[in-house]
Amino acid sequence: MARTSITKAYQKIQELSWEPTFATPVKKYPTDYKFNKAPQKEPLKQVMQSYFPMQEEKDDRSMGAMDGALRGNMFRSTQPRWMEWMKLFLGISPFPEIAAARAMPLLTSAVPNPELHNGLALQMIDEVRHSTIQMHLKRYYMKNYIDPAGFDTTEKSFDRCYAGTIGRQFAEGFITGDAVTAGNIYLQIVAETAFTNTLFVAMPSEAAANGDYLLPTVFLSVQSDESRHISNGYATLLMALADPENQLLLERDLQYAFWNNHCLVDAAIGTFIEYGTKDRRKNRESYAEMWRR
Repeated sequence: MARTSITKAYQKIQELSWEPTFATPVKKYPTDYKFNKAPQKEPLKQVMQSYFPMQEEKDDRSMGAMDGALRGNMFRSTQPRWMEWMKLFLGISPFPEIAAARAMPLLTSAVPNPELHNGLALQMIDEVRHSTIQMHLKRYYMKNYIDPAGFDTTEKSFDRCYAGTIGRQFAEGFITGDAVTAGNIYLQIVAETAFTNTLFVAMPSEAAANGDYLLPTVFLSVQSDESRHISNGYATLLMALADPENQLLLERDLQYAFWNNHCLVDAAIGTFIEYGTKDRRKNRESYAEMWRR
């Protein structure tokens, strides 16, 4: 598709977002934030015709890596200690992804910006893809690893296991309370901007060191979408900053969101890395020491 036609298609997409003149729209998801109608540009200007081939290529690479791992007998060199921790980790991780997808309608309803609505719609599709591919990875481990017991307990772990309920509480932060606090500050500004680096870069690096190169393949595919999500978050944040009345709300929500993300993500990933790795050197820096540094 020519660049000019992509631009025209993108402009046409914005016409799908309209407000009726014959009635006052009812806000389904309330927010304390105030937004004016001044347009805020969505920087990536993604359209479906370029979006889906890009995502298809990522999925093909992930599936190809899974096939290669099976042919190369990856599990022969994977550390059993690491795989035991993956049973818990992959039992939790798909649910926050689905919660993130559910957060997008909250923001679409709360933020009056037709251009941004397109980016939020694509982010919702991203999050569903992330959840699906992580569930598929878990199924792959369950099907091919020598000790599959524990990979099939996702639903039970999520609401009956003390560790699994932590992930549920984390995910609920994306979809409860103020729509902008949950979907923008908690999810996009703090979780996706700061803490996905720990989840999707540091964690896969440790996985590769323990003989598991499928987790890095899948999670780096997930991480490659985060730049688009971050741009959605900052476009919304700039709209909020345009109104001085939102500044105290932002200060409150940033403190809340950073503390909650730190309490769960750093504690969980630190535990996986410390106790799941085969590297037991005494001079190795702990996760807490690296975080402080």
